[in-house]
Amino acid sequence: MSMRPGETETFIREFQQELRNILAENPEIETVNHLQGLPRHFLNKILAPEPLSIFIPSEYGGRGDKPIDCLSLLEATAYESIAVALMIGITGSLFLEPVAKYGREEAKAHVFQSFINKKSLGGLMITEPDYGTDALSMRTSFSESDKGYSLKGSKHWGGLTGLADFWLVTARKEKENGKLKRDIDLFIVEKSQPGQTIEVEAYYHKLGLFLIPYGLNKIDVTVPTTSKLIPQTSGLKLMMDLLHRSRLRLSGIGLGFIKRMLDEAVKHCRQRYVGGKSLLGYDQVQHRLSQLQAWYTINSAMCHYAARVSGVKNNLTLFGLQANATKAILTDMMQSAAQSLLQLTGAKGYRRDHIAGRAVVDSRPFQIFEGSNDVMYSQIADTILKEMKKEKETNFYTFLSQFKLTEKIAGYYKHILNFKLNSESRQRAGVALGKIVARLITTEFTLDLMEAGFRSDLVDNAIQVVGNTIAEQVSSVTQFGQIHVIEEYRDGSDWKSGHFRIRS
Repeated sequence: MSMRPGETETFIREFQQELRNILAENPEIETVNHLQGLPRHFLNKILAPEPLSIFIPSEYGGRGDKPIDCLSLLEATAYESIAVALMIGITGSLFLEPVAKYGREEAKAHVFQSFINKKSLGGLMITEPDYGTDALSMRTSFSESDKGYSLKGSKHWGGLTGLADFWLVTARKEKENGKLKRDIDLFIVEKSQPGQTIEVEAYYHKLGLFLIPYGLNKIDVTVPTTSKLIPQTSGLKLMMDLLHRSRLRLSGIGLGFIKRMLDEAVKHCRQRYVGGKSLLGYDQVQHRLSQLQAWYTINSAMCHYAARVSGVKNNLTLFGLQANATKAILTDMMQSAAQSLLQLTGAKGYRRDHIAGRAVVDSRPFQIFEGSNDVMYSQIADTILKEMKKEKETNFYTFLSQFKLTEKIAGYYKHILNFKLNSESRQRAGVALGKIVARLITTEFTLDLMEAGFRSDLVDNAIQVVGNTIAEQVSSVTQFGQIHVIEEYRDGSDWKSGHFRIRS
């Protein structure tokens, strides 16, 4: 599909307007918990303009799979519905792009035509009931025969469970002794084909994201040899490339969502009067809105960065720090933005049919899937501490001012970051240290964005807001001792116990 200049921008703008109309005319799309996913007639309406063609290479009839277009589509969609954006993001980033990069030619031609002609959906299955975060210990296995590859196991929490037409399923090869190889492979499974139906054993009653079904899946399928993705080196590196790209692309969803939170908050505060003046006249409200504006700026910078580096031709295996920092900081900002909007709107926002209440519940799982944020921050901290040890550097600022991902932004916070990490603080730093580094990495993106012509006053505001946050987090690294849970806390802690003397 040959694109003229500006045509894709017009296409995305028109799709956004069409989606807005569909959601306005059918509020039950967002307010009813669709246990088995959005009914097909609603899906057909949403997918009729072929938004997923953005993720398909032009040689297969798509719109070229350009990072800037993919991010712009996700942004526009998320402004209207974070759940619809996630559905498109799952299909595009976790299925179509990996197939485009690693799929065999025979498989790609068939898959892409199905998505263009039949409005298909796709997903990725990694997580298993007993191996959530520990994906490398997965037990789903495959064996090879003259019929192709036979996959057996269980998967759960795959977005679009029972609804997707295609899946990428991860599995480890079963050796002759029955043990599994360490490396993994990914296989295309098409549920409409004989022997490829994935049985849904249970649908989960999810708390939010009502459009998207989740559940427990039984894997017992046989796929042709052409269905196996071909890694450039190893399956583990293929999966890292895939996940790092997806985490960076989440910035598109985040920007649309945070922009909507900011617009809704400003609109409400202009219209709402308390004590004879609008909410905009109150300092605490200004503080909340300035935070939302800072998150909008930082998220814009994340998109700018992702647009430059996340093309499928680039190998993102070694982009763990950038991807993990983006995913964790972004999704924390999304949840905080939703909480701020709900706080500003008050009781009327505490409803599923109000954008504020819906946003709080629907943005929460973004902090969990594709790697829990606490795990992301811990991994970032571990990486930085190892680098500091290798460089034999104990001063945090000195290291960050020379580290390639923070060297420009570190100087803005020298007065905060100029401390030493001794052995004790290194042990208890953990998540807090990871949060500091992640904020520095993503805030450095704003300096690159400003150099590209973005408003400097918005960047200055973002740098100030981040500085306040980092100052609070530094104190948890440098000033407080370790805290441990008291497991048998009930012993001697009942306030009604006779051991306590009640004063009259």
